[in-house]
Amino acid sequence: MLASARRPDLLDLPGHVGQRAVSYRFDLIDGRTGVPRGPLTPLRDTTPTLAHDLTGTIVRRVSGLVLGVKDTARLDPLTDRVAISMVVGGRQRRTYPLGRYMVGDATELVTSSGSTAPLTLFDEMFIVDQELEAGFEGGGQLVDQAIRRLLEAMPIGEVQVDATELTSMSAWSPGNTRGMALRDLSRQGGYFLPWFNHAGRLRLVRAFEPASHKPTIDLDASQRVIRGSVARGSDLLTAPNRFVVVSNDPGEEEQPIVGTYDVPSSAPHSIARRGFVLPMVVEAQLPSRVAADVYARTLGIQQTAYETVELSTPPDPRHDGYDVVRWDGVLWLETGWTMPLAPGGEMRHTLRRAYPDTGGDDL
Repeated sequence: MLASARRPDLLDLPGHVGQRAVSYRFDLIDGRTGVPRGPLTPLRDTTPTLAHDLTGTIVRRVSGLVLGVKDTARLDPLTDRVAISMVVGGRQRRTYPLGRYMVGDATELVTSSGSTAPLTLFDEMFIVDQELEAGFEGGGQLVDQAIRRLLEAMPIGEVQVDATELTSMSAWSPGNTRGMALRDLSRQGGYFLPWFNHAGRLRLVRAFEPASHKPTIDLDASQRVIRGSVARGSDLLTAPNRFVVVSNDPGEEEQPIVGTYDVPSSAPHSIARRGFVLPMVVEAQLPSRVAADVYARTLGIQQTAYETVELSTPPDPRHDGYDVVRWDGVLWLETGWTMPLAPGGEMRHTLRRAYPDTGGDDL
């Protein structure tokens, strides 16, 4: 009886696998037509870095990418895009996309043999985050539909937005950025803040409690965390434990519209454990108490002022956005990572502790 050998797992790196072949691809694409224009080859003595930070409007940036003379001559920084991929394996290669980027900053360095170009690349949120020429109103429309209307006709490809039952009555005047309106709508619809994912698609997912979510990455099972790389931090002394959202919408409700969210009582800085309230109060234009509660909950879940840990692993393209990571026996929400786009580097992760809701009564 014949049997084929199982393909080795080169991402989790089991104990019997001591090394793996890794390379990175940079492909030039015409941003207007989507037609590939061939590969790019960064200078060998440089190491580009891809940074993913969910606290920023533009979540992903590539720095340290330096092109040689021939590639610099081919690149049109105004219209071209760069698609980046990680290639794992030798004979049986597998390619993992790491997103699509546009030139955010370019400088030509003139040498005796021609010009080279150190580049900074942004994800395509740069296109979205420009000033509105005309005002935009939610108009009572479902938030996911309002988001699609806000972004229609923009050259960013398919927008992937989870459905929501919540509506928006907010308005943004000319001169506000479309990115600001998009982030406001995200919270009104109960979404995590938007980001462009590995496939180069703008993604909005409904916010979830990380402690009750199935982990997407299990670092305990794979044991890929590099010894000596772990650094813990905490802002728990000043972290708010109650989030209050007050609507400034003069609607038909007779009573003021106020939404609240308290951090789970299992958290060390919760109201039950600290014995007093540290509130964060924000204003938003919301039509109902339900919408205000969802906004407050979404704001609280995304708040980064919790217990955090930074650690390093071998580069892993499965980390994307809002991954729930199991490490050291507990669950964490990944809020950022940095990956060197050259073989031999370490991927650095920023994780925020997830606390389960025990159902305890707060003050």
